[in-house]
Amino acid sequence: MTPYKTIHIREEGDTLVVSVGGYLNSLLGEEVEKVVSANLDIGGRRILLNFQGTRLVNSIGISFVIGIVEKVMEREGRMAFCEVSRINRDLFRVTGLAKYVRSFDSEKEALDFLSGNA
Repeated sequence: MTPYKTIHIREEGDTLVVSVGGYLNSLLGEEVEKVVSANLDIGGRRILLNFQGTRLVNSIGISFVIGIVEKVMEREGRMAFCEVSRINRDLFRVTGLAKYVRSFDSEKEALDFLSGNA
């Protein structure tokens, strides 16, 4: 991958943490969707998208995020966002994503929520 798009994944208990870095467009959105879909396919149910390194999300990128949210909901999973910039948080609110996915300031808060400790 180029330095302009990165995905780092790790597991924290039963939660898949996907750290998204770069410009969330069609290329990066597709990669995030593949990672999340693969996790759901093997029985994963908790997904955390960490947007700390994501400065901008374009319309195609947001459509991938919406698709991911729909897949998690179809599988009756739980999902959260964390470390979302103000502009991206506004974008998630305007597109309606904020109605379905909670956003947290820190990864720890999001992990606590997903594990039921919040």
